[in-house]
Amino acid sequence: MECLDLFNEKLPARPYHADHLSNGLKINKKEKAALARHIQPNGPTHKLWLVYDVDRRDAGLHWEQVGAPPPNLIARNPANGHAHLLYGLHTPIRTAIDGKTAPLRYAGAIDNAMRDLLDADIGYSGLICKNPLNPHWIVKQWEPELYTLDCLGKLRRRLPDFGKMPGFHPLSFPMKQMTLASYRDWE
Repeated sequence: MECLDLFNEKLPARPYHADHLSNGLKINKKEKAALARHIQPNGPTHKLWLVYDVDRRDAGLHWEQVGAPPPNLIARNPANGHAHLLYGLHTPIRTAIDGKTAPLRYAGAIDNAMRDLLDADIGYSGLICKNPLNPHWIVKQWEPELYTLDCLGKLRRRLPDFGKMPGFHPLSFPMKQMTLASYRDWE
């Protein structure tokens, strides 16, 4: 299955979306939301896509220059070259309150390592992304196969311990889950 088809199929039932972010986000059925320029790629309980905001003119090929694995999808802005790089996960991470701590922590570590390697925007929350289904963006599929966390986890070995990295922020996974995971460790 093509990554674009998978992206469309796995969209949340009622995702956030917007054509212009300055007008705010809307919520609609995925069929209508899929037409918007920006869309929520992951549902409220699972994370299938790791999304990185790379603000460079050469964002579409920056992953290759830094030795990162090829993204499954890239949605690039034709006006300035900035892009969202999407890495699909073979097994989605459960981000709901009942999600297991170990996969959340492991995925968070990998996400931070990837963000650092790609020099992606640390302030980007990943809630919505450039919609690769919208013709406004220049879309490229690089890797047709989805990634496992272990495959992406190999990147962590290239970087210092994520918890000791200056500027470490677990932004990519909901703070509620990270906090609950910390409390569970104390029990």
